[in-house]
Amino acid sequence: MTHAELLRRIAQTLKQGVGPAIEAEYPKTQAFMAAVILQKLGRELELEGAHRAAEATDLDALLDDLRGLLRAGETPGGVTAAVEGVARARDAAALCALIEMLYASRAELGAARFDALLGRVRQTLRASIDRRLDSAG
Repeated sequence: MTHAELLRRIAQTLKQGVGPAIEAEYPKTQAFMAAVILQKLGRELELEGAHRAAEATDLDALLDDLRGLLRAGETPGGVTAAVEGVARARDAAALCALIEMLYASRAELGAARFDALLGRVRQTLRASIDRRLDSAG
């Protein structure tokens, strides 16, 4: 039995066995709320592997696209370094540093190139947010 299945079973027991057997409102509500929380945690655990794989795939695609956009013309060295920082670290802090560098280099990049680079980063961030919302649902 996986952790997610265990949490689902405990939640089901709380909802169908424990909650209905309690007469006092506050403890009954607490039992039902605990069941909801366990269901949500179970869902997150269930999707964790798929989400991790999707995040890695999205990050690889982002890096490929950014490198392609950067080859299209003169690029401030800080932007190139920030992209390579994301490739090495593969974490949110490096992605934040890249976004900060894009804004810092906005004038040098020009409006169209800045918008293209930032838009591509936003696309990846939106996909990540959508996955997290899928876990919450």
